[in-house]
Amino acid sequence: MRHAAFRMRIAVACAMGLMGLHQAAQAVRVDIKADGKQVQVSPDLYGIFYEEINHAGDGGLYADMVQNRSFEEHLPPGNARVENGGLITNNGWRYNKWVKSDLHAWSKVEQGDAKVAIRVDDANPLNDKTPLSMRVEVESAGGFAGVANEGYWGMSVRKGQTYHLSFYARSDSGHKADVTVRLEKADGSAVYAQTTAAGVGGDWKRYTCSLKADATDAKSRLAMGFSKPGVMWLDMVSLFPENTYKKRPGGLREDLVAMLQGLRPAFLRFPGGCVVEGCTLENRIQWKKTIGDIAERPGHWDLWGYRATDGLGYHEFLQLAEDLGAAPMYVVNVGMSCQGRHPEFAKDAAELNDYVQDALDALDYAMAPTSNPWGAMRAKNGHPEPFTIKYVEIGNENGGEVYHKHYAVFYDAIKKKYPQIITIADQPIPNAPMEIVDEHFYVAPSWFFSNADRYDSYDRQGPKIYVGEYAVNRDVRSGNLLGALSEAAWMMGMERNSDIVVMASYAPLFENVNDREWPVNLIRFDSSRVLGRSSYYVQKMFADHKPSTIVQTEVAASDIKEDAPQGRIGLRTWLADAEYKDIRVTQGDKVLYASDFSKEAAGWKPIIGQWSVENGVYRQPDARAQDTLTVLGETTWADYTIELKAKRNAGAEGFMVVFRNNDQHWLQWNCGGWMNTKHAIQAVEGGDARILTEKAGSIEAGRWYDVRIVLSGKRVQCYLDGQLIHDIQASNPVSRTFFANAGFEESSGDLIVKLCNASAEPVPAEIAVAGVDEVKTKAKVITLTGTGPTDENTLDEPMRVAPVETTFDGAGKSFVYPVRPWSVTILRIPAKR
Repeated sequence: MRHAAFRMRIAVACAMGLMGLHQAAQAVRVDIKADGKQVQVSPDLYGIFYEEINHAGDGGLYADMVQNRSFEEHLPPGNARVENGGLITNNGWRYNKWVKSDLHAWSKVEQGDAKVAIRVDDANPLNDKTPLSMRVEVESAGGFAGVANEGYWGMSVRKGQTYHLSFYARSDSGHKADVTVRLEKADGSAVYAQTTAAGVGGDWKRYTCSLKADATDAKSRLAMGFSKPGVMWLDMVSLFPENTYKKRPGGLREDLVAMLQGLRPAFLRFPGGCVVEGCTLENRIQWKKTIGDIAERPGHWDLWGYRATDGLGYHEFLQLAEDLGAAPMYVVNVGMSCQGRHPEFAKDAAELNDYVQDALDALDYAMAPTSNPWGAMRAKNGHPEPFTIKYVEIGNENGGEVYHKHYAVFYDAIKKKYPQIITIADQPIPNAPMEIVDEHFYVAPSWFFSNADRYDSYDRQGPKIYVGEYAVNRDVRSGNLLGALSEAAWMMGMERNSDIVVMASYAPLFENVNDREWPVNLIRFDSSRVLGRSSYYVQKMFADHKPSTIVQTEVAASDIKEDAPQGRIGLRTWLADAEYKDIRVTQGDKVLYASDFSKEAAGWKPIIGQWSVENGVYRQPDARAQDTLTVLGETTWADYTIELKAKRNAGAEGFMVVFRNNDQHWLQWNCGGWMNTKHAIQAVEGGDARILTEKAGSIEAGRWYDVRIVLSGKRVQCYLDGQLIHDIQASNPVSRTFFANAGFEESSGDLIVKLCNASAEPVPAEIAVAGVDEVKTKAKVITLTGTGPTDENTLDEPMRVAPVETTFDGAGKSFVYPVRPWSVTILRIPAKR
């Protein structure tokens, strides 16, 4: 049975550690049956997903070196305001970080007797898309008098390289001045390049100049000095290296594009991500504002905490996909802002139609002939030939009744005009046409290890699956080899089930190391360096060595074990203000716990949320909190009964009771979940919550419910007000440390064998190949490993954990291969079938 996609980015730490992974590994047998079941691997299985997060584009892939080039970094988005050092939307969502200056990243430069005053000004703007400029008043020019921009944590200049500056300037009353432009050390003590833009002033005008650096410095700055006293206004100050990707003016960082090329992506999903929705509808990405002259692009506040210039806009994404040989996947807003940030919705059918038309216009821009106005605009922007959008995802991480209604409208409109486009839904929708459904997983390593076979039993009669976002981002700090190994195990499961899992993309893709908003990311960089994490090399290995056909592969190992059904209890809420009282936990005649909330919550350990004692009850009052948890008891508790009273005070959903909690995984009874439409027992592991059983039902507000949960061995019985709601056998996750896949590459005829050993000991793998005429003895071997499970690449050691290619001369129809500890290994063996 297919389970619904769950996208809960649970903030609770699931402290897996390395439990169960250090035991000495035993020999395993891998039976490869080339004459058994076969699965054709989707040609689009591995792609990439781009979102503007962690300064992925601005300060990253988009090569402009000037930060806050149009002086609007401090402007909040529509329907939001800046308050007490953070952003708050009109709907009450808050982001607790904001720039400290109206002229973020800019400073005045006063050398010698120079005296300068600078401020943001809204008088006589360059145009209505960029309403602010910087007013520079030089009161005394007895030295270098002007301004400097620090870039994105420093500007990287290299000896012998050329950089191109452009800026707009104006002045009043006939004032003109020469502008000296420098690339210099961050404190101004050394100059690496200098030139002059002469006679600057008058009405708004664009000026350009070039500088060639005579030194290398990863943290330099741009300085602009004025030759005489007077007032000058600057706007859209932009500095690009000449050596962008393909030397395109205003282009992309060459080294970061090279990292994308290394992944050989079959598709490029853009532009997000939550940024598609925005923290308000006004804040959503509006593609029409991201094309054409950069001076006409207003940019927008990115909900990951900074302003995006939109220099990397819709056209640039289409061009990048073409350059990479990747099929574009365009994600459209469906008239809903981010549902995790107090959402807004299109108010009526007429407004929703505006969003539909906007999506159709975007498709016209990409694919219509030049006789179409949007096709003509594409040609004007440098690409007369149409692009080909293969996929459209209808929304991003949206769900619920409003989404279901909006999805149907978008699906019909897109299919009517562009029937060849393959559409993707955010979740299963009853009685709706669906081609592909998007599932997301942000989990701990344990979850991928124990769920590598998740898709083995999926219903093949429904829509295909796109695993649109997945990564280990728990219990690995900022990422490590153990996480990469578990992702490899998971990817083997996707390959093995590629008849239904047709696409997948790791997320997030990029991280500027100076602004990590998301805990774990695939590619890291600063102004001058870049590295692929261990997970990057797993992605690369699987893309480089993707079989055309997967064949039946069976692994017999002694490393498989099931955890005992035991653990502590807990309470949770999701979008609800709820309270609990009269909590009692018994084990036969033994009382393990009886609550007394007359003064305090003795024994309870709040993990996340605002848990407190109020008037004799234990309450979590935040009805907008998307995830809370408090726990009590011992992980050795087993075969116990929980009795309590629970009440939903306010919010969209009901209440939850947790049991068998041992930090790595637990079960929970979710009463009134899914917008108060059903009750379900869920298995939670590594950040993912999977439904084991469900029943329609709701929780009334303001009413106390009697809850009783009886645990006996694997059996779980759940009662609500004395009525039995669920009665199931619930097994705990199975721990495994060894995984294998095998298949054939049509172009070369090679047998490709993938092996993953997530243990501290080498594993002698006894490999038998049946159903083939010949297997050669010499194999190419690609191995990714490190000194231990916590090993990882750094900017100083970018290849510390990277694939190493060797050969193995002992292959055949039956052979033993020693699989190294903490490793992913790929064998490429010439074979004949």
